[in-house]
Amino acid sequence: MSSTTARSLLALRPVSAVHRLDARSEACPLSLREIVHALEGRRATLPLVAAPLAVVARGALFAAREAGAVLGLALPPGSAPEPWFAAVTRAADELAPRLPFFLSAEVRVEDSELGLERAFAAAHRLVEAGLTHLGIDVSAVALPRRAQAAAQVAGFASEREIAVDAVLPSPHGDLDPDLAVAFLEEFEGWGVRADVVSVRLPAAGDEAQARAQLGALEALGLALGGRAVLRRGPLSPALVASVAGSALRLCEDGGRALAAAMGAIPDALRAAAVGEAPRGQLALPEAVSDRLEALVYAEVASLVDRLGARGTVAGLAAAIAGRP
Repeated sequence: MSSTTARSLLALRPVSAVHRLDARSEACPLSLREIVHALEGRRATLPLVAAPLAVVARGALFAAREAGAVLGLALPPGSAPEPWFAAVTRAADELAPRLPFFLSAEVRVEDSELGLERAFAAAHRLVEAGLTHLGIDVSAVALPRRAQAAAQVAGFASEREIAVDAVLPSPHGDLDPDLAVAFLEEFEGWGVRADVVSVRLPAAGDEAQARAQLGALEALGLALGGRAVLRRGPLSPALVASVAGSALRLCEDGGRALAAAMGAIPDALRAAAVGEAPRGQLALPEAVSDRLEALVYAEVASLVDRLGARGTVAGLAAAIAGRP
């Protein structure tokens, strides 16, 4: 990637993110809106890595840099976004300067006026903290009010050009394209466009279940006019083995990278790790921290390759450079 292209990607960073970055930082968090638009039509599935600890973000970013891959890092639910953003973007500036990535969070809306107010405030805080992909889950809201509630919570993010993700209610892990189309039409009727739609699914236990899930997700994307679809939920080996070459655009790692790291933390420190995870910081001996980072690197590097995300930075840069 040329220095001119790198500068052009840095220029696309959302204002809300730039305001939170350290001076002269070359961390490159981009709105997922920009990313999915630029990579439209490319058969590659971008991973979204759960990264409650800074060491997980570091390993994931290093793997993405080595593979030239765009990926996302997800804030754990209920965590303060400001210190997490600071820790992740400092890691990006150090380990993967100018590498485009996106920062993800999800807001779950409760079925009450107070719940709606809390969700709106949470969404506002996440956007102001610099996150670049906001999922809105209204599965707890009564059906007649879901679309309006989702649009109300998502409006501020949309105005700031942050990617809006309509999380489709699927309480039993089933996908009905007709219901999804109806929900999305009503949601967008309130004046907010969904850049991404996502659905939470159970783990695919075998190859047949994996193929069935991917087929349903591809059918959903087609029914929604080619909209980018994000698969949420646990990620089984059977599904990982089946994704490459599919039309699925985005996929959560299901906590695989985090599990690789947690498995290497000594028992005496594991409770502290869980307690400190929301702050993204964890005091570990250097040798342990290095081992955790290496394990996360290996897990994410493998996932990037198996999802077909290698080289997506070059594809993104070429698409941006080719714009009139």
